[in-house]
Formats: sequence, structure tokens, C-alpha cells
Amino acid sequence: MTGSSPLVGVITALPVEAVAVRHVLGLTRAERRRSDPNRYVLGELGCGTVVSTSLVATGNTAAADASAHLVRSFPGVRAVVMCGIALGVPRPGDAERDVRLGDVVVGSGGVIHYGHRRVTDEGATLRGEPLPASPMLSRGVHEIRAAQLRGERPWEAWLEPLPSLAYRRPATTGSERELQIFYGRIGSGDELLRSAARRDETAHAYDLIAMEMEGAGVAGSAALGGRECLVVRGVSDYGDAAKSDLWQPYASLTAAAYLRALLDILGPAAGPPAVAGPTGLAMESLARLVDLVDLMERVPSLQTPTDRDLVLSLLGPPIEGRVSRDHRTRAALFSLAQVCGRFPDGFGRLVEVLAELESRESLPLRALEEALRRHSE
Repeated sequence: MTGSSPLVGVITALPVEAVAVRHVLGLTRAERRRSDPNRYVLGELGCGTVVSTSLVATGNTAAADASAHLVRSFPGVRAVVMCGIALGVPRPGDAERDVRLGDVVVGSGGVIHYGHRRVTDEGATLRGEPLPASPMLSRGVHEIRAAQLRGERPWEAWLEPLPSLAYRRPATTGSERELQIFYGRIGSGDELLRSAARRDETAHAYDLIAMEMEGAGVAGSAALGGRECLVVRGVSDYGDAAKSDLWQPYASLTAAAYLRALLDILGPAAGPPAVAGPTGLAMESLARLVDLVDLMERVPSLQTPTDRDLVLSLLGPPIEGRVSRDHRTRAALFSLAQVCGRFPDGFGRLVEVLAELESRESLPLRALEEALRRHSE
């Protein structure tokens, strides 16, 4: 995979975040691109090549600019991750939502640009819809959440060794609970909050689990360029009068550890290895998975949730029970491709079912068969 075109880009805002991301993801290969002010560092993971850059200034404007340069210099990037620290919204008494220092928040519900509002005498309303989470990376998020239900915590393997002693978990007074992962909406604005009242007002208005200053810039820039975005943050403070930098290193580390687990689960190690053969596929990288999903999107029998349900019923177990039924076509097809790739005859069975439903003369189906044949050689 060395030297392959990156599919995932990672952006950090602060040096403390950049050190954690580069350490945990094993990014060591520095690169510069002509007419691009960003400095890049790359590395190879199970999902393929990953490229990262760090901002020279905080805020959504700087983040949008860096994201635009990244996808221009690396046009193969499909998803950009904003990884680092954020303020968490504590909800004492609500165990399902009570975010604490060091926990990880994942923007599975998208990013809310809470400063982008229409204000009238009657009040304020958001302009535009939430910026959605990456369908490609959401598949990995679903896999990790399933692992959590089985009692697994794959991010813990990447919390050690530390980049330096500065990244140790700060000592706390009272009982210390396990690091928790929270999923939902993350707010993004241009305010450095030191007000619990302002934090709670905004969080409750838009149902936020955390707030930060760069995610909307990255998500908006990525969307304008036809890319996807996911925000992954470690909680370093509560955005109140007691805000300090004490938890920033450890929170940067926990976010990077979750991101590493997420990217690893998207690679070939995410499930039982498939046996390469005429009807099988050894998934060497996420790049091949993306290629296949691109072709699957053109097959008529896979266009709607009803169509896909029929295909799954004809495929039967064990594939049928493992595929995520998502109303979003691309997310559903990523799940289908991943599951089929885990079985020696998975894609062969899929092709047979599609041929029954339309015809082997279907041009999209023939293109998919040809791609599978190339990948299996």
C-alpha cells in the first residue's frame, strides 16, 4: 500500500493534537505540495494511506481553508476527519449523556454550525441543515458501537505507549470512571466559551453533546468539494469559568486512539479474512472497497431500500443478517460490500442474485463482475 493515494485526510488545530494524531496513527512521511501552504505527514494503516495536516490558526475559516487545500493536493481523499479537543456538555444524573473530561465525542449526528442563524424579533433559527457525518466512516462507527455492545473497547489498545509523559491522564479527586464514548451532534462556532450558561443554552437548543471551533469549516468545505466529514474530539474542558489546558494532551490522545480504532476497523482486519478466488475478494485496502461501491451504485437492483431488502432476502444468511439496512444508498452499499468481502463466495453470490433480478447482459453488472475478477487475480 505504500505510496497509494490517500482516501482519508485528518486535520488538527493545535500542536498538542497534531502530536497525538501523528503518534497514534504512525504518520511519519512528510510531504509538501506546490502552491499549497499546508504541511503534510502520511502513513499506512489497514484502511490504506492516511494524510494529515495541522492548522496555523484556530477557527472555522482556517479549517475550511486547510481542508480545501488538502483535497486539492490529494484529490483521492473521500473523507476528512477533524480530530482533536472540544468542550463537553455535562448532564449530571443522565448516565447516557453525561460527558466528562477525557471522554471521546463522535459527531455521528453531524455538525451544527450554531452561529449560522437567522435572527428576527421572534427569535433565532438555524440557517441550513446539519452537516452530515461521513457515510464511509459511519460504517466504521457502527462496527465500533457493535463491538462496545460485545464488551470490547478497541481504542484502548492505542492509549499506550504515550507520545510523552505530558499525555498522561491527569490525576483526579474522587472516583475515576472508565473512558466513555458518546455519539451525537457536535456544535461548531467561533466562540471560545468560558460560560456555563451560554454553553447550556446553545447545547440544549440544538441537542449538542460537545462544542468546538473548526468542525463546521471542515465539513462545509468538504461538502462543497464533494467529500465527506466526521468530527472526533476528546473532551478537554466544560467551557465554563474553570476552563484550563490541563486535560488537552490526554483528550487529544483519546480522540486519536478512537480514530485509529475506527480506521483500523475499516481495513481488511475488520472481519474474517476472505479467500481470494474467482468468486472471492481479498480486501487489501479501503480503496478497493470504494471502487466496488462506486460500481454497485450503478446497478439498478441496488438503488432503493426496497430493492436492497429483496437482494438481501435472496442472499440469505449469514450475509443477510450482517448487513446494515440504511436508507442512504452509499452507506448501505458500503455495509453490503464489507460483509460480502468477508466470505469466500460473498461477491459471487451477490452477482448471481443480481443476475437473477436483471440479466447478465446488464452493463453495470458486467462492470461490477469485471472489477471483482481483477481484484481476485
